[in-house]
Amino acid sequence: MEATRPPGSLFKNRAFALFWASQSVSFLGTQISYVALPLTAVVVLDATPMEAGLLGALESLPFLLFGLFVGVLVDRRARRPLLIGANLIRFAALAWIPVAYLLDILTIAQLLLVTFLVGVMTVFFEIAYMSYLPGLVGKDRLMEANGRLQASASTAEVAGPGIAGGLIGVLSAPLVIAVDAVSYLVSALTLLRLPADKAPRPEAGAEGKQSVWASLREGFSLVGRNPLLRWCTIAVFFLSLFFSSVMAVYFLYLIDEAGLSSTAVGLIVAVGSVGGLVGALLSDRLITWLGVGPTLVAAVALPGFGFLLLATVDGNSLGAAVLAGVATFIGFFGIPVWDVTVISFRQTITPEHLQGRVNATVRSLSWGTLAVGSLMGGALATGLGLRQTVVISAIGLFVPSLIVLLSPVRRMRRLEMPEETPTDDPSPVGSH
Repeated sequence: MEATRPPGSLFKNRAFALFWASQSVSFLGTQISYVALPLTAVVVLDATPMEAGLLGALESLPFLLFGLFVGVLVDRRARRPLLIGANLIRFAALAWIPVAYLLDILTIAQLLLVTFLVGVMTVFFEIAYMSYLPGLVGKDRLMEANGRLQASASTAEVAGPGIAGGLIGVLSAPLVIAVDAVSYLVSALTLLRLPADKAPRPEAGAEGKQSVWASLREGFSLVGRNPLLRWCTIAVFFLSLFFSSVMAVYFLYLIDEAGLSSTAVGLIVAVGSVGGLVGALLSDRLITWLGVGPTLVAAVALPGFGFLLLATVDGNSLGAAVLAGVATFIGFFGIPVWDVTVISFRQTITPEHLQGRVNATVRSLSWGTLAVGSLMGGALATGLGLRQTVVISAIGLFVPSLIVLLSPVRRMRRLEMPEETPTDDPSPVGSH
């Protein structure tokens, strides 16, 4: 697959425009299910707290279980068929929920199984798409492409829950999940029109096919050997850990501890989602103005400042709601800036034949840590209290910023493809 890179807007690249459209539809459907799935479990199927918690864990658990092995597979196969197949399976799995509901045979076990299957296919899709994108747009336009995709995801986070609420008010939650199922079908059909790609060629000099374990070690080796990848991966571990910790108690804190109403909390979350959208839209400009390193340091520090401010919110008043909204805006603003920059950076410096394994290594660590952070947040809240958990998590969110500040990453000024993958000196990856 050869990347086409017409001048001007990235949307003049027809292949990227199709990919962006398919992902935008899928993002919106996912946000609708984000609301409809737990409501189906709790309202329709009378799920217990343990079952509700298990439902949430099954969404990210597949990354921890299968992510590394999927990375090996992605580096041995053409990526487009994996993308199409993953979306078709997600369509079929989610479509079963409204069908089973209409037949009056839907159970919590079926819901958990569907959630797990969709999670497994999400692992395939996420790792394959991050490995497919560099060849689709060219490495010199990865920052712009990832920014456009992140902006679509953030827009869906703003609009999706509201649309879901309106649809659930007219239909029932299980039937609304059909919207997400159809979004995956539309996405798969759109992906059929993308350029076909071939399986990545092995590194020059490689003989035969490596074993799975040897392939895994090769992916780990690049992440560990390259100081820029290594430090960003360590930073993302702490970012995922403490961000998921504070989000585990976020809603309970605002309602039970701060005393805000449910309506106010809904508006606060919407404001925070707008912060994520603005961050996604500005990420490319921030890199241009500040450079890669300074942008990463600032972006990953913002969640700490935002949630420390959130810890001061108290009382069901307009002032408290505005303060919580500003705090959440700040807390959410930096995350897409970090994501767009780091993903683009990782895609830029990783050789084609290692894209799947390197993306899988980092993705499995970051998404797997989300479950650990959620459990940590719950444990802290149980032992110390909700407000104390927000404060501790917010302080912990400064750790990744400190890691980046003390690492070679801080000296990066732009993203570019080095002639050779650096091992100890960050200078080949743009320091001027």
